[in-house]
Amino acid sequence: MGALKAWSRLERDEPIGVVALSGPVDPVRLAEGLDVLRGWGRPVELAPNLNSRTGYLAGDDEARLGGLVDLLDRGVRTFVAARGGYGVTRLLDRLPWERLATDGIRLVGYSDLTALLGPLAVRTPQVHGPMVAAGLARPENDRRVRLLLDGELCGGTLFEIPARGVLRHGRAEGRAVGGNLTLIAATLGTRWAPDLDGAVLFLEEVGEPSYRLDRLLTQLRGAPGFDRVRGIVCGELHRSRPRAECAKRWAELLLEATGDAIPVVVGLPFGHGARNLAFPLGVGVTVDTRRGAVIWSP
Repeated sequence: MGALKAWSRLERDEPIGVVALSGPVDPVRLAEGLDVLRGWGRPVELAPNLNSRTGYLAGDDEARLGGLVDLLDRGVRTFVAARGGYGVTRLLDRLPWERLATDGIRLVGYSDLTALLGPLAVRTPQVHGPMVAAGLARPENDRRVRLLLDGELCGGTLFEIPARGVLRHGRAEGRAVGGNLTLIAATLGTRWAPDLDGAVLFLEEVGEPSYRLDRLLTQLRGAPGFDRVRGIVCGELHRSRPRAECAKRWAELLLEATGDAIPVVVGLPFGHGARNLAFPLGVGVTVDTRRGAVIWSP
């Protein structure tokens, strides 16, 4: 397991950059989210490609990569993605990784951004959370991101675990890893795959029927280090239909994949649903089902 990195809070008047690395951004949702972001009282810097569209992408690869680099050149070190969709995996082998590591870049995002959050979290803790045009406008989500970035959640409870959400009791400590299951699976076999050894694995998914959940989790089970995962914490299976059948099968698959040794929790408020509470990746966390909590343990 890689060494855990220290969390650093936002500096006073530190700018926030908005990047569009994936799909094209809905202008109405973008405007709503930008209003929220500007309400933080910090300078907000926008990537030049934010309103671009090239098919199913927010501009071609050069434009999306250039938007990130442009903000780096303006001194931005903390970014909130505009939205997910698809596109990040196309950029992974072209990103300025040394510069990102040296500058201590931090990104807030989820869904397609999972593919980038994982490699970044090896260097600096990252944030799995709502994006400007995808959830940030909800007050509860907005408040949670601000608390996290300001360092007020460090060492505290990230999630309460309801009794109905415990599939297997236990206590586990490890490095927070994960995000969207499809995107994690998409990186397996590449140099961008997550280090699962000693991890507490966070998973969420959207719109996948039972057989696809089965296929994705079966693929993940074969990844190096999966047998040394210390705990699994799941968010929503949003829009998986039929809902009850998918939830039942998902629970069966998780228990089957993990033997008898580790705690498994489902149904926490993160992912593609309306409640998408931000949490850090690359930091130490503790899952304690008897206490009923997922705790940030720096």
